[in-house]
Amino acid sequence: MREPSSVGFEGNDVVPPQALLQRLKDYDQEHAFALWYELSYEEREFLVKDIESLDLSRIDRIIRCSLRSQGLPVAAIEPVSESSVSTVVERSQEDRERWWKMGLKAISDGELAVLLLSGGQANL
Repeated sequence: MREPSSVGFEGNDVVPPQALLQRLKDYDQEHAFALWYELSYEEREFLVKDIESLDLSRIDRIIRCSLRSQGLPVAAIEPVSESSVSTVVERSQEDRERWWKMGLKAISDGELAVLLLSGGQANL
């Protein structure tokens, strides 16, 4: 486990550090603080330290260059609508097989496929 840093929060740390929040807003990434109020003081320290270690400008340049090299518009990456999100457990075997085949076809066509698995591992 990592040691907490001496981040130097302001006051009683009720709100995220405003300078860091503004830095994230510049890259439309302020959602990184979405669960701030659910974190312990130590977890907040870790989060701030991790975000401060990121070179957001460099990451942004890498993403933009990558998208341009593929001939994609920079705004091609967008969040998935809530209505398009579900769990595999909620779907039929037929749906799962169809998705599997669609994924293999996309890969064979040289298209990008993204599978995001998040949370729920404890329920397996």
